[in-house]
Amino acid sequence: MFFSLVVLFFHVTYANGSIVEPPDSVFTKIRKDTITKPKGKKVLQSNSKSVQKVINWFTKKDILSGPERFYEVEEAPLQFTPYAGKTIQSIKVVRLKPFGYRIEDTTYIPRRSIQKLGNSTHILTSKRLVLNSILFKEGDKVNAVDFAESEQLLRAGFYFEDVRIIPELVQSDTNSVRITIITKDVWTLSAGVRIDNAKSNQIALQERNMGGYGVGLLGRLYYDADKPGKWGYWTTIQLPYIGKSYIDGSLWYRRGLGYDSYYLNLKRDFYSSKAKYAFGATYRSSLEPYRMITKDSIISVSYKLREAWLGRTFRVSRRSLVKPPINLSISAKVRSLDYFTSPEVGAESNPYFHNVEQLFGSVALSNQSIFRSSLIYSFGSTEDIPVGFKVQATSGIERSQFQRRFMVGSEMSAAEITPVGYLYLSMRLGGYLAEGPALEQAEINIQSNYISNLFFINNTGIRQFLRLNFTRGISRFDGEREYIDLENRSGVRGLYTRELIGQARFFANFETVAYSPHYFYGFRSALFLFCDLGLIGPSSDLIYNFPLYSGFGLGLRLKNESLIFPTFLIRFGYYPRIPSDGTVAYWLFSTEQRQRFEDFRMKEPALLSFE
Repeated sequence: MFFSLVVLFFHVTYANGSIVEPPDSVFTKIRKDTITKPKGKKVLQSNSKSVQKVINWFTKKDILSGPERFYEVEEAPLQFTPYAGKTIQSIKVVRLKPFGYRIEDTTYIPRRSIQKLGNSTHILTSKRLVLNSILFKEGDKVNAVDFAESEQLLRAGFYFEDVRIIPELVQSDTNSVRITIITKDVWTLSAGVRIDNAKSNQIALQERNMGGYGVGLLGRLYYDADKPGKWGYWTTIQLPYIGKSYIDGSLWYRRGLGYDSYYLNLKRDFYSSKAKYAFGATYRSSLEPYRMITKDSIISVSYKLREAWLGRTFRVSRRSLVKPPINLSISAKVRSLDYFTSPEVGAESNPYFHNVEQLFGSVALSNQSIFRSSLIYSFGSTEDIPVGFKVQATSGIERSQFQRRFMVGSEMSAAEITPVGYLYLSMRLGGYLAEGPALEQAEINIQSNYISNLFFINNTGIRQFLRLNFTRGISRFDGEREYIDLENRSGVRGLYTRELIGQARFFANFETVAYSPHYFYGFRSALFLFCDLGLIGPSSDLIYNFPLYSGFGLGLRLKNESLIFPTFLIRFGYYPRIPSDGTVAYWLFSTEQRQRFEDFRMKEPALLSFE
């Protein structure tokens, strides 16, 4: 039995010190009078008093102590367009602590003693970190795209709940503007305990914003009475945006319970549409246990990984202060992987454990705009929605201990805000060309994500989610990582089995989410219904000939946006068909991380993973 208990350095508080009404439609503006139509009220009725009490609480209209807030989806640069081309005279940073403050109204202050206590023990994120993260400075001309992407960069950090950049005309000089950046911190200290059974457990302590400089520190202590040594630990240090270089650094070390591993990484992504250069370097040396899927056993493996890459972008569209550019990107990467201890390998056996040297080259054409909204994957804070397209081709040479092969891969992806919601489509291909020529270890992946507009029943926001995914392997080898599965995150959530593996898979995840407007000590709830359907089998057969596996159920998510802790999840499921060796989570209490939108920036060259 799995039991998870999160021990919090906990400050209970109402979010922003008040109850906040749900945002408006995410993709099209919903008129306020549509919330209270009689037809909408009749949908939620029950003869059961207990059920009706739950419905009444979940759809309760809370009284706001401040102005009502409604969001509609908008293209983020549009709010800055009227100021485009004007000179930035000054930049002011206003920083708000996590509890009792409202980013929409900086005059709002905490009133409860527990809010003040929580804020007194929190160190505000430094102004230097804020100024190092933005894409403009005093004396620059206002570029609407830079402003929108600066908000996105700040919100992407682990230390802000929300961010606003507000330009204001200088009365004495209408060609100049003053900029105010408002940030609201999250509580970034957390601790947790996980108890799997009486013989196995772990303790974690994490601070994601040490001293207010964005430095992340994580420590975990492991205990397992059935393993040699019984104790183990893992420490991590993360350094964001070193100086104003936009370089991130991370270092971790793990030892004990079969591990002796360390990892070092420095990287600078294409963080914005104006970024010209990106690069990264990784070094990893590891001795670690590996769970064999094909043989149901745990072995010890040791290896060293070294890789480095460099990329450059070129603007190919007209320069604009209000429209994001179309960029042409080129990049190259070298990668070396050496195994010292591994399972038995052969030319077509366990290729995952082959010693390889790889040289990649990649070229891409991309464009990305940013839209803003709320109540999608968050529980009220602003979300940035990338919209655009990317076409990328990757090629290279791999030299392993057995043969030399060419690597080929491609990606076409796009997302758009349509009249009926958000739609994302992608198609990815990858594989090897051996002598002959012969296609080896290839695959194709097609994915589509749909998110509906937000509509209301009484005061409860409702949204539909749909995810479709099809993967087929072509000329795959034997051994580890040459099969895909259909369990839990790879198809049917809550289903665990070693039997459902293959080389062709299709799954569909349906979810209906209802966001309650009600806050309880800063936590907001979202009730959801889900249906997962999946097919898996060998690549030699048609996908619809495989048996259908499914899961149905409902659950509840709880999240306080002022805290860094992940979303709490309670879920109940029903599974009509269970494999002979399978187990299912009929009920689950756990946590889950917030999902992220796919973006369209150039990434480091790599082949598509078969997973």
